[in-house]
Amino acid sequence: MSATNHRPRRPFGVTLLALGVLILAGLNLNRFIEAIRLWGFLSRLLPVSPLYLAVTGFVWALAGILIALGLWRGWHWAPRLTRLAVLAYLLYYWLDRLLIENQVGRQSNLPFATGATLAVLVIVFWLLSLRKVKAFFGETHEQ
Repeated sequence: MSATNHRPRRPFGVTLLALGVLILAGLNLNRFIEAIRLWGFLSRLLPVSPLYLAVTGFVWALAGILIALGLWRGWHWAPRLTRLAVLAYLLYYWLDRLLIENQVGRQSNLPFATGATLAVLVIVFWLLSLRKVKAFFGETHEQ
């Protein structure tokens, strides 16, 4: 194989990130399926329509599958979309937590949720800034 066709191996951190995104996609796909399956029960129980659960589950499942595939395959747009999706997902999580959940739900595990949010931001942005990761996605060109 010539040097021009050589592609760096996928860094282990990217593999873990892709698998983590795929797990979140699976959880959101489950959210979509269960919202449809339990529509009547959820309609009586929740302050919002089950349509909200179904749509958000479907959208995040599709986005997660696309991002996981992009990370796995090393597509050049994957790091940028991953960063944007992490910011959007965390914003969605906190808005959901603050606007939809009841008072008890809002207060439960607040320190953990805050710490986990910060940890996810730091880890994802740090990981995607590593030289080997950038090289895998074709963001750097060593001479």
